[in-house]
Amino acid sequence: MKKPYIAILFLALSALLGATKYAGEIFQLSSGVQNQAMGNTGLTFGNSLAVGWWNPALLAEPGVSGMELMRVEHFEGLMQQNQLGAVFGSKTRASIQINHIGIDEIKLTQLENPDDSLSNSNRPEVWKTVGNHDVILYGSLARSLSENLHLGVTPKLAYRSLAENSGFGLGADLGLLWNAGKGFRAAANLRDFFSTQIIWANGTHEVAIPNLDLELGYGFKPLKDIPVHLALRAQLFAEGRGEASNLSAGPISADLHAGVLVAPIPALNVMAGWDADCFTAGLGVRYKALGIDFAWRNGSPDELGASQRLSLSYTW
Repeated sequence: MKKPYIAILFLALSALLGATKYAGEIFQLSSGVQNQAMGNTGLTFGNSLAVGWWNPALLAEPGVSGMELMRVEHFEGLMQQNQLGAVFGSKTRASIQINHIGIDEIKLTQLENPDDSLSNSNRPEVWKTVGNHDVILYGSLARSLSENLHLGVTPKLAYRSLAENSGFGLGADLGLLWNAGKGFRAAANLRDFFSTQIIWANGTHEVAIPNLDLELGYGFKPLKDIPVHLALRAQLFAEGRGEASNLSAGPISADLHAGVLVAPIPALNVMAGWDADCFTAGLGVRYKALGIDFAWRNGSPDELGASQRLSLSYTW
């Protein structure tokens, strides 16, 4: 009975905010190499240094602190993503992440003679190359509502430079984590709940449509001292994505994700998963306080190409 109410809530929020389809797409590029290797899951996985992006409520639990530098090449290098993240604090933990997304050498064309019409003697030619760049700052905090229920918030500030236009974005995500016991966990993240605004220098104003992440996680040890973490995630959108998503019904659509992490020895993580329409896999190696993680996502059916992620981390 809850699903219709979720759909009604999404539609009401979208109508109320006058939101713009795909306006918040830059905020959907996920953080964390381990998370990508696990099929783009992470709302219930607290051992990642990307917890602030995935679910700020995870910061209410004890966990590692550290810094992580990540490099991503999306779609066989067509788009780059660089990220610096840090988790710090003991009793009160917090997270800061800086995310840069860039596409370089975009060719702009014009007719050889702009004052004349297109013809065999007046063809388009490259007259300029530009780049698209986004820089996003995330800051995350959390508090415990009870022993097993935690709440977190992630304010975010973005600067966008698209070709010859620039603008700023401001918004926030709201995360919730419930530890159900016996290894089971449930989590939710309402992204862009704070009416994420994108204001362009040319006067254009966009509002990102809120979307909801839900995830179930289960951690256990099938063999002595070999931990396993399983995760199932659903992204719910109210943008009418239709066939672009795994499931759709009217304006509501959903993308599905699943992942697994196994640590056969404390210094090694082996990860695999399914990210909406692609297989993912990865490895993580630890040596004392240093770590290196690699994730691979195979090409989508839309032929956009594979993606690779690499990160270096230091924990304390």
